[in-house]
Amino acid sequence: MRVQQETTRDYGNVIHSVSRKQTHQRRRKIRYGRLSVALMLLVLLVAGLTYAFIGMTHWIKTLIAPPPIAVIEQPAKLGMIQLTPEAKEEPARFLGQVRKVAYITFDDGPSKYTHQLLDILKQHEAKATFFMVGHQLYEYPDAVKRLYKEGSYPGLHSMTHNYNKLYKSGGSAGFVNEYKKEQKMVEKLLGFKPNLIRAPYGSSPQIGEAFRGDIASAGFKLWDWTTDSLDWKYAGQPDKIIARVSNSVHRDKEVILMHEREQTVQALPSIMKLLEDRGYEFEVYEPNAHWVVNFSGDTRL
Repeated sequence: MRVQQETTRDYGNVIHSVSRKQTHQRRRKIRYGRLSVALMLLVLLVAGLTYAFIGMTHWIKTLIAPPPIAVIEQPAKLGMIQLTPEAKEEPARFLGQVRKVAYITFDDGPSKYTHQLLDILKQHEAKATFFMVGHQLYEYPDAVKRLYKEGSYPGLHSMTHNYNKLYKSGGSAGFVNEYKKEQKMVEKLLGFKPNLIRAPYGSSPQIGEAFRGDIASAGFKLWDWTTDSLDWKYAGQPDKIIARVSNSVHRDKEVILMHEREQTVQALPSIMKLLEDRGYEFEVYEPNAHWVVNFSGDTRL
């Protein structure tokens, strides 16, 4: 009986010892499991912070450093953007109203009428864009110097204004060369190198896509017009010129084609007044605020 009690006690001690050992092992496994989870979370946190830091560093470098030059040049070559970071934007609205702008332009000068046109513009505190013919520049140098001094723009209108020479040669070389020559003449006369041109008789249909590309490659911009006054055909009939302009202008931005003619001088005061009465402001071409005004809508020009 006694032996049996001792055996039972020893067996109970063994069972208790085994139970304590199992409990200890279970607790150790739980501690190791918790430690493993903590380590894993720490690793993930460090990895996340590292990734975020690398991303932030790349963003900062991108913000500070300029993009590769090819990224800038390629869209420019395609005519998608213009490399004019100093370009100003014209406000489309002012005090809730749509801003209406009229660009007065004169072709075929300088001439004996240039000073008279400038006098009328001055009365209206306005400036204009003059597209001049090269072979007439040195015939009226004072008029050219005056229009530039008073803030008008000296645009280019070819050397000869000869349709066959400009468009029937089978290519763009003759056209471009005439404008390069005239550009140098204006630069010599004024110390200013204009790059805005107007094609005699308009750019369409004479000038195709490849031709336009050659003009752009030569560094020129090209303006046609939105309203044609047809003043050249109304000699002695200024009222018809006024009526033509009155019936044609309706856009928020107008480029109005006129010529240096006697009938234009007679019509201009009334044209300026009707534009003012309709809320138009007068602007002159500004290279740093160039906008597309050609019949093809070619953004290269």
